[in-house]
Amino acid sequence: MAPMMARLLHFALLLFSSSALLVSTASTTDPNPARPWEAYINSPSTRTVLPQRIHAVSGPANVTTSADDGSFVLTLQPGGQVSLDFGYVGGLLSMMAESNNTSSSPSNSSEPHFSLAFAESPAFVREISDDTGATPTQDYDKALSVTIPASSSTTPYAYTMPKERFRGGFKYLTLHAFRSVTITSIICHLAYSPSQPNPSLWAGHFHTPDDDLLTRIWHAGVFTAQTNIAPPNTSRWLPQVKPGWAYNATLGVEGPMLLDGAKRDRAVWPGDLGIAGTTAYLGLGDAGLESVFFALDTMFLYQNASTGQLPFAGPTTGSWRRGAKSDTYHAWTLIACFNYAIFTRDEAWVDGRWGNITAGASHILRAIDASSGIGLAEQVETNDWARLGGGGYNSALNALNYHALSSLASLAADTATDSNDRGERATTWTAAAAKLKTAYNAVLWDASASRYRDNETAAGALLFPQDGNALALQYNLTTSPAQASSLSAALLRNWNAIGPVTPELPDTISPFISSIEVLAHFAARKPRRGLRLMRRTWGYMLDSPLMTGTTLVEGMSANGSLYYRSQRGYNYDAAYTSLSHSWSTGPTQALTFKVVGLEVVGWGRWRFEPQMGDLRRAEAGWRDGKGGEYGAVVVVEGGGDGDDDGQGREGVLEAEILTPNGTEGVLEIPYCEVLFVDGEKWDGGRLQGGRTKVRGEGCRVSC
Repeated sequence: MAPMMARLLHFALLLFSSSALLVSTASTTDPNPARPWEAYINSPSTRTVLPQRIHAVSGPANVTTSADDGSFVLTLQPGGQVSLDFGYVGGLLSMMAESNNTSSSPSNSSEPHFSLAFAESPAFVREISDDTGATPTQDYDKALSVTIPASSSTTPYAYTMPKERFRGGFKYLTLHAFRSVTITSIICHLAYSPSQPNPSLWAGHFHTPDDDLLTRIWHAGVFTAQTNIAPPNTSRWLPQVKPGWAYNATLGVEGPMLLDGAKRDRAVWPGDLGIAGTTAYLGLGDAGLESVFFALDTMFLYQNASTGQLPFAGPTTGSWRRGAKSDTYHAWTLIACFNYAIFTRDEAWVDGRWGNITAGASHILRAIDASSGIGLAEQVETNDWARLGGGGYNSALNALNYHALSSLASLAADTATDSNDRGERATTWTAAAAKLKTAYNAVLWDASASRYRDNETAAGALLFPQDGNALALQYNLTTSPAQASSLSAALLRNWNAIGPVTPELPDTISPFISSIEVLAHFAARKPRRGLRLMRRTWGYMLDSPLMTGTTLVEGMSANGSLYYRSQRGYNYDAAYTSLSHSWSTGPTQALTFKVVGLEVVGWGRWRFEPQMGDLRRAEAGWRDGKGGEYGAVVVVEGGGDGDDDGQGREGVLEAEILTPNGTEGVLEIPYCEVLFVDGEKWDGGRLQGGRTKVRGEGCRVSC
């Protein structure tokens, strides 16, 4: 049995053995030994992938099935065209091709036999590929031509795509014939997540029998992150090839690396890591953490030695070549560092990068000190996720700075010894974060709008951004539950039928910023709002006929089209928008950490706070960087349909949690009147790692 499968089976037995049943059989909540979540895994089980089905046939073309292996045999005459559906893959193609017309007569000396075109969306299945460079004509990449050499006139020609024509993400392959040709043995040699021999063996899982869509959303998030883990030397070559494409550039510190998207940009964007890194960890375990390791080391490699500022983007981006900087992405990198540290508990990694981390924190402190005592940092480098506005004492930037300082203070305190200065660092960073929070509310809160302003300027006072408000709510910049509740409600004003239209980038639904908003509603203890947003926006992303159905799009226009950022750098090129972008995977984190409620919150520390909303049963599990197992099954009985304020009838919550030995955690279940731990009434304190049964009575279970 493969080691990964053995670990997964061991975990299932730990959670679901007869001795570990959560409640009696009469409660109808017996664990399902069939592991139903496996049916939702979209990854192929092999790294040589055949097309799954025929998508379209046009012109003089015929498709049959090989008697040997069931693969497709394409017989095409000039003008014939076949489009194949691979599911969702990325890499290089190989195939066999033969033709009775291989001569190089003057009439056809420059004409290929056939061409290959790639597409993520069914809207761009055509004779040419979708785009990795943005142009209003939506025809940047064209097609890859294939000519059968005259020497292959009597034997089939074994064709493999040139390495530089690596295609990072596609669902559809279209083959168009210019001469008569027969094509067989079409294979995609899968490239993403190269450390996984069997990509379908995931280290984590989530499932609820109450809502198929939510289970699909969780798995789509993990699959999207998996497709964004790149093998070395597959980033976009700059300056870009035109027409066509070339993806053979060095990514950074070479190793399997978590990038922004599968098709493009195929580069490290550290802002994305705050969402994508956690998704990769929860779903893929060691393979996910490895990809974050190389992404962060690339950022450290190019950190400014004088100022401590971390890069806006990886070295294979136009932003890098222009010398662009970003205050927000600097903070995002530090947040990703904290997450990686607590997910792995790798002391050697923390010790080896502590100089980089402290230099990054000092960069933030200098920006705060430059405010002449106000306590906020002015946004000087306004490059961000493509939003408009910004500058001044920006709310998004300072929310990120607050979380970076407070989380790194926690890390410093947890790893402090008599021989290092981390205890002193923890005190300094905690004090700066506390001062920032006070100033944040004094300068930026608008009580009449129940939202934070974009910044302190006259123009900023008129803009109430989704990013700044969602980040403030998620990272606890609010000062009371009442303020958090009112801010959560105010964010709903941006919603249309398919999601939040972000005020800071008109006509745009950003799954990245909406991922933060999902987490923010749970931070306000409004799980029904978080679940409604998942179902509304991510349900559309999975079920729209424009999408892949298994991966998550980079962004959309307000009406759900692929004309994302048309006026903000994408040149009205809907074919350029990425349909597999891991910054859009926030619901995966929310469903595990917030709905099931078992969350890693510090160095060897966890919290259990299930927020089930309208669900009655949910479970999740994953492995940490030391091989420790986390898992929880939560069952709610009784109660009724509550509203957004959680006014449901009283019910009972039953749960069993599994946490690694050597860790400790707390229960935060304020909506239950009485809690029992392993049969004993619980009056607070810390719990030790291991298997623990929790029962709550008098619970407002619909909150």
